[in-house]
Amino acid sequence: SKGVNVRTGTAVTHVESKDVTLSPSTPRNATQEQKAAASAAAQSEEMGALVWAAGIGARPLVKKLAKSLGQTDMRGLQVDEDLKVKGAEGVYAVGDAALSGFAPTAQVAAQQGKHVGRAIRDGSDSKFEYHHAGSLCSLGSGYGIAQLSDSFNVWDSLGAPTIGKDGNEVALTGRPAFVLWRSLYWTKLLSTSSRLSLGGDWIKAKLSGRDVVEPVLQRTATLKLPVESFGTELKRNNTIRLVNKTEALASTAIVTDSVDGKKKKRFWFF
Repeated sequence: SKGVNVRTGTAVTHVESKDVTLSPSTPRNATQEQKAAASAAAQSEEMGALVWAAGIGARPLVKKLAKSLGQTDMRGLQVDEDLKVKGAEGVYAVGDAALSGFAPTAQVAAQQGKHVGRAIRDGSDSKFEYHHAGSLCSLGSGYGIAQLSDSFNVWDSLGAPTIGKDGNEVALTGRPAFVLWRSLYWTKLLSTSSRLSLGGDWIKAKLSGRDVVEPVLQRTATLKLPVESFGTELKRNNTIRLVNKTEALASTAIVTDSVDGKKKKRFWFF
């Protein structure tokens, strides 16, 4: 176990400096009774560090188009089952720009793009049908999770358990899922140079570790001991310290002379 607790159907409703309030999530069209029940079930828990991974937002152009078409939902452009924008003749929207009822993922956008491309090529519209191949997630350090379609017998040989509402999906965890995620990610890159560059970065990180950039924090210590909240010592980057020292020397290299009763400045540049 990596100490990760995944909670589904849970929303963060309030955040304080030392605790967070959680409550059951509700749909956008929730009634007042549903919202009241969720609020009554809310509970607060202490926290150390809060990392907020916010969702995507619509681009300004998409919002402008939606407003000009009289649409009220600014999350994207409302489309019909053919992915044609409602209220605009001959205009399509796919991916994050479309409110099609499907998740705003790369897998959905790729299939929608192919569907619209065929519609423009053939000059005929048809209903978009999404075929879900599975979901992959990297947890770092060589671990991952995967929820895949049970369409290949190879999952049975790997001993993957069957999951899903209809029992037609399988679950993979650990290193097999991580390898599968990286392989798929690598093959989806558009150019050979990008694949070689990324592959080289992965090999370098495996052999010598990742390069970590440490910011210089202009702050006072919040704890008496010289440690941060994650237990690391409060050390400054040596390169930054050298730059600061050079800047200090440059700032003191301003000398005034008295020539003909006037002050003259000499500047030294490094």
